Amino acid sequence: MFESNQSSHASHHASQHTNQAQYDEYRRGHDLIARNIADLMVAGAAIDRPEVQHWIGKHYEFVPQFWTPSRIAYKSLALTYTMDPAFKATYEAYEPGLAGFIQRAINLWADHNLE
Repeated sequence: MFESNQSSHASHHASQHTNQAQYDEYRRGHDLIARNIADLMVAGAAIDRPEVQHWIGKHYEFVPQFWTPSRIAYKSLALTYTMDPAFKATYEAYEPGLAGFIQRAINLWADHNLE
């Protein structure tokens, strides 16, 4: 998804959708969100903790840079985090188990915040 190095794939992705500077900004924003959620998970926070739900809200605010999902679509995106190998690898690189943790946290957030 957002590779941590400057691979040719990352450059190719950036040239397809945006300029490299904007792509790097997206990657930094995603990294901030994922790292904070991973830290909370490692600290033992449950998905319903306000701090976790706060960062899931930040994740939802991040997504509309690309598209604005409905509740069902956002939960479907979360499912891809556990089922698609590239998405899963992105989150698991932060911390093992993070993809599933984020999926469950997004499901909860979406059910409480989206129609």
